Amino acid sequence: MDADPKRTVAEHLQSAELLYELGQVPDARAEADAALRLDPLSPDANAMAAACALADNDPDEALVYAGAALAQIPGHRRAMITRGYALADAGRKDEAMQAAASLLDLDRTSWLHHVHYALITRRAGAAQPALDAAWNAVNIAPDQPRTHRVLAAIAEDLGMDDLAKRSRRAAAELDPGLAVEDNVHVMPPEARRVRRRWVDADPADPAWRSKLYGPGLFRGALGRSVLLGIAVVFAVPALLGSDMDSGVRLVFAAVAVAAWVGWFTVLRRHRRPE
Repeated sequence: MDADPKRTVAEHLQSAELLYELGQVPDARAEADAALRLDPLSPDANAMAAACALADNDPDEALVYAGAALAQIPGHRRAMITRGYALADAGRKDEAMQAAASLLDLDRTSWLHHVHYALITRRAGAAQPALDAAWNAVNIAPDQPRTHRVLAAIAEDLGMDDLAKRSRRAAAELDPGLAVEDNVHVMPPEARRVRRRWVDADPADPAWRSKLYGPGLFRGALGRSVLLGIAVVFAVPALLGSDMDSGVRLVFAAVAVAAWVGWFTVLRRHRRPE
């Protein structure tokens, strides 16, 4: 999808948000990409793209986008949340725990932050902190079905079947239209996916190497992430490096633009069959 000059970044992101919530991740990603074409450094557009990449089981790409958003707004909540899940999915457990803790530092009174802390640390393999955070979420917002369902999911992981049953029942009582066994739709969108180990590569797929590395330079998932990383690394100092020599800034800007163009070109070929 090409960026429509008649639509603003906010309008593209509004559409992306709706599609993302409905689970239509490829369409949401297309809208996020269109917003990025209009404003490559938009924190909200980068955070939306990060969320879509995470939902598409691409934690490395999600980290690049989240980093771009956080470079502009260090306390950007969506980017911080997405970064935590992406670090856990990438196997960077200590960093995932630190990212989860930063959410609580941002706002310890938010039940949603405790929910995300619990789910991120759960994915990172830290059972007790996840359970403690889930209990904190319930205590902060006992009237929210999601807090009880998250506690149920974590208790079930730990073999605490009685607690899991009680928590699911409490969630169903708060929302009678919710099936007792329905764990998916009350979870945050960031947690609604099947965890995979490798970016864009299923070990059961005999073609996983070609998907990861591609048929040529920068054609695979790894190369696309490298191009995007180069674009972000060079764009930030080009725009914000006021102490840099103007000639150096121009060189940085040229490299960033070339990398962005290359990334969008390769991405469109990747998504559209020949």
